[in-house]
Amino acid sequence: MNPYFMFNGNGIEAVEFYKDVFDAEVVEFKTYAELPDAKEGDESLLLHANLTIAGNDIMLSDTDQENPIEVGTNVSVAVVTDDADQTSDMYRKIRENDGEEVMPLHETFFSPAYGKVKDKFGIEWQLATAKNK
Repeated sequence: MNPYFMFNGNGIEAVEFYKDVFDAEVVEFKTYAELPDAKEGDESLLLHANLTIAGNDIMLSDTDQENPIEVGTNVSVAVVTDDADQTSDMYRKIRENDGEEVMPLHETFFSPAYGKVKDKFGIEWQLATAKNK
């Protein structure tokens, strides 16, 4: 499990800040310009970054501009499995126990099963299955 920090357009700045403050290693860094349907200006938005800080991983991203986050609610927990059925089962169990769908579980260019769901305690979970390489 990894904390996932969401930003409203300043994710790249956050990566640079955390890299400097914590001497973090940038393991992965992608901008929205790498999406198949990229638009002009997407290179200034962080699609996904993975940083290692003192042996611990955090993930970061700018939210899509149509769904801005409210500061204070911009941290979720990412769980990545190797099995789409397991991912689906976790998603279903949270939804069936007073959970709230944030993003339906679906196939994406980076995962055969990815979705967001908020549990009955208000914690947002990003559930994903690793794409076979």
